[in-house]
Amino acid sequence: MLKTIGHEKNLDNLFNRYISNNLANSILIYGPKGIGKKLLIYDLIYKIISNNFNDNNLDHHLNLFNNNNHPNIKLVKKEIDTKTKKIKSNITIDQIRNLKIFVNETQNIRNFNKFIIIDSADDLNQSSSNSLLKTLEEPKLNTFIFLISHQISSLLPTLRSRCQKIKLNTLPYELFYKILKSEIIEIKDEEIKFFFETTLGSPGDAISLYDNNILETLDLTLNVISNNNVNSNNTNLIETLSKYDNDTFKNYLSILKSTLILIFKIKKNGIDFHINNSNKFEKILELSKNINEKKVFNRLEFLSKNEKDLFKLNLDKKMFLLNFITY
Repeated sequence: MLKTIGHEKNLDNLFNRYISNNLANSILIYGPKGIGKKLLIYDLIYKIISNNFNDNNLDHHLNLFNNNNHPNIKLVKKEIDTKTKKIKSNITIDQIRNLKIFVNETQNIRNFNKFIIIDSADDLNQSSSNSLLKTLEEPKLNTFIFLISHQISSLLPTLRSRCQKIKLNTLPYELFYKILKSEIIEIKDEEIKFFFETTLGSPGDAISLYDNNILETLDLTLNVISNNNVNSNNTNLIETLSKYDNDTFKNYLSILKSTLILIFKIKKNGIDFHINNSNKFEKILELSKNINEKKVFNRLEFLSKNEKDLFKLNLDKKMFLLNFITY
C-alpha cells in the first residue's frame, strides 16, 4: 500500500522515468526531516516491484522488501556498535565498502535491477563520503542509488554534483493533518495544530514525538524552565530525560527548541499562530510572561553550541540538562 502524501507528482515522475529507461542512477532527495523522503523512495520501489513481478511471485517480492530482506535492495544506515551497544555516530567506510561488493556482484534475481537507499547521507563521514563518491562516479546501469538528506549543505559538493537532486517541500497543514489522523487515530486536533507549529510541519517528527509521549515531558519542562534554581521539579525532569535513548532525546530537544523559538517570537512581536486555541499554546503564552527574551535567547544559544557535541562525544545528559536549565 502506497503511503506517499503530498509528493505524488514526484513519485509519478520518478516511476515514469524508470519505465522509460530515463531514471538517473544516483538521485539525491532532500528537504526537511520527517516530510516523507524515505516513504517516497519506498513507494517508488514498491511500484517498480509491482510492475516487474505481476505474477504469482509479486507477494513474495513485496514481503521480502517489506522485511528488508530483498536480495536486490539494500538499506544503508547507521549501525549498532557491537561493543558499546549504541548506535554509531556515522555510516562507516566499511559499510560503503560492503556496498561496493553488493554493486559489483552478480544480480541475485535476474531481470531485476538493484536499489540502494542511504538513510541518511548526512551521516556519512569524510572517509565514507569519499568512498561513496567513487561508486557514484562509475555508475552501474543496473543499479540505482538513492541518497536521503535532511541538510544538503552538510554533504560534500562533489557528492551533490554526482546526483540528480530532487527537493521535497514542507507539506501544508491540511496534508499534515491528514497524515497524523491516518497514523494516530486518537490524536486530538489541538495536538495536531501544536505539532504542526513545533515540528515546522514535519509529520514524521510529529509521529515520533507523539509515540514517545514527549508532550508530557514538555509540560514538565515548561513548568521548570523559568526557574534557574535546582529544585525537586528540576531534578525529576533531569532524571526522566537522562533515561531517554539518543533518538528519543533528540526528538525532545527538537520540540523544545521549536517551543523556545515560539516563545521568542511571541515576546518579540506577538505572532498569531494556528494553535492559539490549544491548551499547549496557552501554557506557552503563560510561560512567555515569566521569562524574558534574554533567557530564551541564552537557552537557544546553549542548545546551538552544545547539542552536536552531546551526541558526537556521548556526553553526560544529566550535566547537559543541568547546564541548560541554569544557563
